[in-house]
Amino acid sequence: MNKHVNGTSLTVDDRLKQIYEVLSKRNRNRALSLKDVGIAIRAAGFSPTNSELKKLIDTKLGSTYAHQLFDLKTIQELCVGLKKRPEKDVHQSLRCFDYERNGFISARELKYFLSTRGEKLSDEEIDEMLRDMDIDEQGMLSIDQALSVFSVGDFIQ
Repeated sequence: MNKHVNGTSLTVDDRLKQIYEVLSKRNRNRALSLKDVGIAIRAAGFSPTNSELKKLIDTKLGSTYAHQLFDLKTIQELCVGLKKRPEKDVHQSLRCFDYERNGFISARELKYFLSTRGEKLSDEEIDEMLRDMDIDEQGMLSIDQALSVFSVGDFIQ
């Protein structure tokens, strides 16, 4: 579970605020695009497919359009009623790529995982997710960092 510096758990709203700030700064402090809304909602621990996200927006806000922008409050409202994905499932799925059981997986393996599980992400979407990760010279990254893509943080059985 993601935690504050003081050790308390982050709420979904806290996580959404953090993600929104990061993505908004990337977007010159503007509201988020539909693509970024999907990233934010998934990073907060939900797992709607792109078609489910579009249907959700159509249901709650009316129809979507290509250049629509979403503020934090709207994104928070979209998350009301969504079910979070099981943390244990994501954790175990990624751990299967930790062949040496040393807490690291290959960025290439993570890219494969992201492109073949659930709704298929494009190479561009995956590269964007991996861009900010600390990948070493051998192309490896920590499991904890990979889990952060899915916003499940450290999972202890």
